[in-house]
Amino acid sequence: MVRPRQFSDADLLSTARELILEHGPGVSTSVIADAAGVSQATLFKRFGTKKELMIRALVPDHDGPGWELVARPLDDRPIPEQLEEKGRHFMAFFHDLQPRIAMLRACGADMLDCLRVGGSTPPPVRALREVKAFFDAAVAAGRIAPVPTEALALTWLGALRNRSFFAHMMPELQLTGDDATYVHELTTLLWKGLRPPQETR
Repeated sequence: MVRPRQFSDADLLSTARELILEHGPGVSTSVIADAAGVSQATLFKRFGTKKELMIRALVPDHDGPGWELVARPLDDRPIPEQLEEKGRHFMAFFHDLQPRIAMLRACGADMLDCLRVGGSTPPPVRALREVKAFFDAAVAAGRIAPVPTEALALTWLGALRNRSFFAHMMPELQLTGDDATYVHELTTLLWKGLRPPQETR
């Protein structure tokens, strides 16, 4: 006897996410179920309601593999190199996040409730803490000038997210350059104020 195929929550949420982002919040659960190869009853049994399915599908993973790079501590490489590495990762994250947020708002989801899904520290809070910790370590090691690290972390994250916001919400602006170039230019600009006199790397 052939066993029925097992579908993990991650499989179902991945399919739902693709269809919601492609067709909008109005996509029916029957379309999602058909694409996932399950019945609508299975979807509702797993996730309760369509709104809950959408929230689970669109909220960023609290513990995905990307956090490994975000949380990477200060190492011996030049600070600008480490910032560019983290910056490129965050640009990709924000480009993925922006349409998800738009869809969550379109379906009337409460953003604060969404960020608390899973009971872990909300991704924006975790990101701010990890970036601030990186800058704290750099200041303590004399690798960057002694600056207010929370303000620096907020400024850096905000500059990265703003590019993604304008790219997705106002594409007619036609931002210049690609993301890697932008991250490099941002790092170069910030480094002028962060570099301590004794920093040679």
